[in-house]
Amino acid sequence: MFRYSKHIALIAAVLGTIGCKKDFLNQTPQNTVSSGDFKNASDAEAAIVGAYSLMANSTYWYYSWNYLIDGDVRADNCYSGGSAPDIDGVDNFTSVATDNQPISEDWYELYMDIGACNSVLDNVPSITDPLLTGTRKAQILGEAKFLRAYHYSHLVRNYGGVVLQLHTIVNDQHTLKARSPVDSVYFQIVSDLKDAEASLPVSYTDPASSHSRATQGAAQALLAKVYAQMDDYRSCLDYCNKVLPPLYGGTGTAGYQLLSNFDWLFDSQHKNSAESIFELQHTAGTITHGYAQGLMLPPSPLTQYWTKFAPPTQDLVKAFREAGDSIRYSSSIFWQYNGPGSANPVPSPAHYAATDTIPYIWKIGRNFTGGWSGGSGDNLVLLRLADLVLLKAEALNALGQTAAAIPLVNAIRARVKLAPITVTSQTDVALAILKERRLELAFEGERWYDLLRFGAAYTINLMNSQVDGKGVSLGYQVTANRLLYPIPQADRDNNPNLSQNPEY
Repeated sequence: MFRYSKHIALIAAVLGTIGCKKDFLNQTPQNTVSSGDFKNASDAEAAIVGAYSLMANSTYWYYSWNYLIDGDVRADNCYSGGSAPDIDGVDNFTSVATDNQPISEDWYELYMDIGACNSVLDNVPSITDPLLTGTRKAQILGEAKFLRAYHYSHLVRNYGGVVLQLHTIVNDQHTLKARSPVDSVYFQIVSDLKDAEASLPVSYTDPASSHSRATQGAAQALLAKVYAQMDDYRSCLDYCNKVLPPLYGGTGTAGYQLLSNFDWLFDSQHKNSAESIFELQHTAGTITHGYAQGLMLPPSPLTQYWTKFAPPTQDLVKAFREAGDSIRYSSSIFWQYNGPGSANPVPSPAHYAATDTIPYIWKIGRNFTGGWSGGSGDNLVLLRLADLVLLKAEALNALGQTAAAIPLVNAIRARVKLAPITVTSQTDVALAILKERRLELAFEGERWYDLLRFGAAYTINLMNSQVDGKGVSLGYQVTANRLLYPIPQADRDNNPNLSQNPEY
């Protein structure tokens, strides 16, 4: 069992030094813990718990909120419905390098998370406490490598080549490192995950820890997703099969299985379920609560009259309806009138009229308790089995094994009582998989990256052809250079070696 007081002390060390977020890579990382704090087994355990807690901490936005902006608002699932110009920039592909949310926030916060992992990796190996067995030490290092790889996988998908910071910066040393090429970043991610795969357990003695902490299955699942993004579908298929149970043609032994009821994934009554591979733990009213969910959910009486920054698009609503997908639709989207007289600002008229009934996200954080000090106790599932089932179908189809891919798609559809797909050509099945992933994983931060895997030209054409409910163009002018975010200008001002992405 972890020592709670030491856990809180290490988190305080991380959080207490945070001030202005500028210059992050040109100063001592704000999430480091002194090597003098790593003396025994309890310190090692507390440090790795701190790395998880930093991800779930409601003070920071990435895994509480920005992942949705990056993956759904930037795509065709959501739009910027509030009054935040920076989020408007993401929605409209007009972001600039000086924008804060999510351009700068993503960068700084993911590097804070990476720094917490580096502190573990740099300091835990030297601990000689006999209570820290060699097996447990290797597991802790594997957990840190899994988390570091997870953070870098988000950075590289959003910014392209990024700075590879693999060690803690000490004694106020400045780093003026250049960005590493995309291939080098992916090489490091794969290396970390393979190390993690070799040292992490299939499960932990405590059942909940088998979902809340990195496991061998989590490392393998993330490797499958990373290989897909690298366009290495052969390796993606291999790693999908390591995770998936025999029912889906895999060899996995961790016991993952689809829940019989789709809504159980999000009702907060089935946390750390058999479908969950890796899940962030939230406790309402604590340092680890998801308060940003209040920015997604419908206005009072369910929450408060706050501006909602990520309402679902009419295009997504249409996709659910045309598919006859009432089960996932009702679990994902909530409808509430938001017309004249409402205290909640009306979403952008480019998407919905002032007198329309407005859809809101219902899938995430629906047990929000209201108020900035309340938040949601709903966990956030970051890796789950259905994603891997559909990813395997995608890999099989990309490798020309289309007939083998179709039953996997139909297995996901069967849970929500949809008929099997009827298409059989490789191109049509690819489109069917893309659509199925959209409906299955809406608001889980996946859509944008799914589109990119389908191809830059397809993504650009899809976004530029988006229309409102009356068929009028939404006016997107997406170019190839806008498929990545800009590198935050504050860091570039302080690091002459930090190059900018084209067009910014």
